Amino acid sequence: MFIGSHLGYPMDRTPLGGGAMVGLRLIRHWATGGLRGLTVLGSGLEAPAAGVEYIRLPAGPGYDLVRLSEFEYARFCRDFEAATTDWLLARRDRLPPARTTVLVNDVSEGPTVARLAEAGYPIVSLWHVDVVDYFNKIYLHSLVPPQHLTRLYERCRRLGLSGAVPDLLRIVFDKQRETVAHSRRLIVPSRSMAETLARCYDGEAPGGGLAGRMSVVPWGAWADEAPEPAPERLRELRQRYHIDERTVVLMTLSRISPEKGIHLLLEALRLLEQEGRLEGRDVVLLICGEASFMQGAAYCRRVRAAAAGLGRAKVYFPGYLDAAGKKAHFRLAQLFVSPSVHESYGLNLVEAMQAGLAVLASDHYGVREILDDSCGVVVPYSGLAAAPRRLAEALDAVWGQDGRLAAMGRRARERAAAMPFSRAAEAVLAACQAVQSP
Repeated sequence: MFIGSHLGYPMDRTPLGGGAMVGLRLIRHWATGGLRGLTVLGSGLEAPAAGVEYIRLPAGPGYDLVRLSEFEYARFCRDFEAATTDWLLARRDRLPPARTTVLVNDVSEGPTVARLAEAGYPIVSLWHVDVVDYFNKIYLHSLVPPQHLTRLYERCRRLGLSGAVPDLLRIVFDKQRETVAHSRRLIVPSRSMAETLARCYDGEAPGGGLAGRMSVVPWGAWADEAPEPAPERLRELRQRYHIDERTVVLMTLSRISPEKGIHLLLEALRLLEQEGRLEGRDVVLLICGEASFMQGAAYCRRVRAAAAGLGRAKVYFPGYLDAAGKKAHFRLAQLFVSPSVHESYGLNLVEAMQAGLAVLASDHYGVREILDDSCGVVVPYSGLAAAPRRLAEALDAVWGQDGRLAAMGRRARERAAAMPFSRAAEAVLAACQAVQSP
């Protein structure tokens, strides 16, 4: 039983993020491999793969996920939680706990795993987002370490005060605590995330032995199915973005949302302009993607305003790209930049590497398991105030080094090829099989 709130949507045109794409890819890999008995619960209208039992929940007109505010999204989380939990518990005769593993693709948006565990269902959880750490970075600007927040919340819970907390915060703290407590196996994409969760919960939440229940499974790269872009398509794009043989082309690819740090990259370019370090250079930045749900629309307006304020660097917004569009735009760039404030892994980095691009990335979760010095540059942020300066210095250090960037791109392609997604998919399936009682 695979439960994923963002499943059932056409991912070639819906900006729902990496967790939705990984869930879709897992289902398709298993379905193609002949896995039988897979049931999927999602909220979208489309079955994720042929031959898979797909149930859309909750019933009704559904939600336009990409346009929801925080409070609207919280209501969706609760609706999906209740609908999926009740659906499975009502079908224990057909899907008995002794023969059914529940794989949850979400934390805040997931079912009530405590009720499912009490009914005897073994739970395996996929951690695309450490929700507490995300909340801390985006809303509290990392004022305190995340383990201080989880411990404070645990003390409030023990004192019976958690009921006074707004539901939006309970979706962050209670749901994550519950998922930690009741998962027989937690699958995380990076060692850094595993270490953060261990600091936050080991000894604090029921379930015990957290380190022994976590597995680090980097997602890697799935097969690139898009055809090579036609020469006339590349010529048209170069004309559209005013790119010639002298142009330095930078590229980002993500949802346009605050955690992606696009504003920091634009501020870095502004600093370089201000200091005259773009004189004589023709620089184009392609910001690929669309606004996400919750804070996305307001953040997108902020990003576009910052882009409009640049003088020498030209910024274009190609929008949300399907697989063929990604491949064509990757062919235009010399350097992929990931300036994120928070990432759980970095699927976009792996896609860029698979396309043969050198990468410049902030030091977020998973980046050091993806990149090494031969194919990328890692930029540590000593704080968000210093981040634009760090990015500016890193960019200034690679301007004009076409030979080095090309060599890094070749090495990046080799490194991505050594990280097949199939390995991760089989590891997740093995974890689901292992938690079943003998």
